[in-house]
Amino acid sequence: MNPALPLRWGEGELPAAPRRVLLVQISAMGDQVQTLPAVSDIAARWPGIEIDWAVDARFADIPRLHPAVRRVFALPLKAVQGEQGLASLRVVLRQMRALRTEHYDLVWDPHSVLKSAIVSRLARSPLRVGYRAQDCGGEPLAALAYRLHFARPAGLHGTQGRRVFAQAVLDTDAARPIDYAIDQRIAYRQDPAAAPTVFLAHGASKPDKLWPLDHWQQLAARLVGQGMQLQVAWGNAAERERAQRIVAGLPIGTARILDRCGLLDMLHTIAQCRLLIGVDTGFTHMAAALRRPVVGLFVSTGPELFTPSSPSLARTLGGNHATPSVDAAWNAALELLA
Repeated sequence: MNPALPLRWGEGELPAAPRRVLLVQISAMGDQVQTLPAVSDIAARWPGIEIDWAVDARFADIPRLHPAVRRVFALPLKAVQGEQGLASLRVVLRQMRALRTEHYDLVWDPHSVLKSAIVSRLARSPLRVGYRAQDCGGEPLAALAYRLHFARPAGLHGTQGRRVFAQAVLDTDAARPIDYAIDQRIAYRQDPAAAPTVFLAHGASKPDKLWPLDHWQQLAARLVGQGMQLQVAWGNAAERERAQRIVAGLPIGTARILDRCGLLDMLHTIAQCRLLIGVDTGFTHMAAALRRPVVGLFVSTGPELFTPSSPSLARTLGGNHATPSVDAAWNAALELLA
């Protein structure tokens, strides 16, 4: 009997329990974070299961933080397009050779685009599961890599969508309390002598996700007026210029533009902040996973993409092309700072 979704482990050709699973979630940062609760669900359902994870090397530190992940295959796929392309390609090939020495009961691809489909297809497993063609992020050819196809439920995005997908594939409980697990590794440690810090995550992968510059400037001035210390991140030249314009005119010593650093260092910085205010970007999702208070500013995308581990510690504003006002962001910040 050929398997079908939802999978029934112990029936037909399936073993009584999945022993080894490869998860393929290549990018981006927010998607890595939103996959973590599904991993927690899998580990809770199948104690002792071995979970490996294939990911773009830029984000490999995120799955490494989850205690249930055995091995991470860090593939520098983005770097192949850069100046060190040949060296990065060699690393990709070396990592893929290592991946192909492993044998899995299941390859689960909640990313389901061409780059993840290629990795899934090359992995050694009798069973590869991804999305159906129309749900493959505009790359329907990716569906050819999978033996079984999952229909993305309408209205479900982000974290919950992956949890429901995992339920169909690995018989998990998608209703259990959400658990990102990484807050066990990076904890908040309050320093009574230090001024409370607010992290401003103003950068995003797409221009239509950005909150207006003058809104950031007004909000920053109000926060500093309340005795907050600001930390402002950036990831490229344009974001660095915007960060400088956000803090321009603030009293000296009240705002710090952070140095560029590795992802793990940035996670530790976010974990020690009293509050994060951010657009729909990886740092905003990461703060929620670390159980830090978050004000999410959604512009082009919808707030349903955001799933905090502690709903009482989060406020989501705007979304679906409705830009949050400065007053709304300020009031939400005050609520969480109280």
